[in-house]
Amino acid sequence: MAPPTEPGPGHDPHALPGRTIVRDEFDDALDAAGSDLYTHATECVRAFGDFHLALSVGDLQDRLYVRLMVDPKFRDLPWARTHLWLASEGACSPASPGSAYSALRETLVDHAGLPLEQAHPIEGDRADAAGAYENEIRETLAWREPGHDRLDCVVLAAAGGSIEGWSGGDGPGDLVRKDAADGVCLTRRLVNSARLIIVLASGAGARAPLDAPALGCIGLKPIGGALNWYLDSDAVGA
Repeated sequence: MAPPTEPGPGHDPHALPGRTIVRDEFDDALDAAGSDLYTHATECVRAFGDFHLALSVGDLQDRLYVRLMVDPKFRDLPWARTHLWLASEGACSPASPGSAYSALRETLVDHAGLPLEQAHPIEGDRADAAGAYENEIRETLAWREPGHDRLDCVVLAAAGGSIEGWSGGDGPGDLVRKDAADGVCLTRRLVNSARLIIVLASGAGARAPLDAPALGCIGLKPIGGALNWYLDSDAVGA
């Protein structure tokens, strides 16, 4: 893996907490993200017996998920030991054509060798959708030793002036909450407690959410974990 390039002079690298990986082309940034996710998943399975991965949905993330499916160097990612969670879902059934889960199932779940019972959709059309998903997360993670009962990795993307596929914030529930559109999303507390947060960004349109004021509103501040940004040179700016 080539070493990350330095951010360009038009961008303040200190606006980004955590580690910043910059490549000239976004495909190369995806390669770096996939390699880090692969290594992290393997280490978590070795340490804990399983890997808990929360995914958001969007064009940039989809390119990463396709890469994980087709690139031979990621073929041995331990999907059989992976639990797949959603970062957010609309107020709809997982079977709805426009749902986040249906998009992930088409791209990844049906092809990865992931046991279907380890894919955890959000039933966003339920009145108690947030509470039900929080209970499912708690019950599944309860099999781990205390202190290790947290998500291992969360994948997000910066696009269109925000973090795509996750609205942040906290709510009455510790782990899952209703969002402004009456959908369901993981809370800031749960995402920040993950062992690794991956954020993808590509193009000039990604610059706004990479500014310090926007970052403050989003609230990505890892608690005992790592926050990695995978950017192309256009997202950094000239």
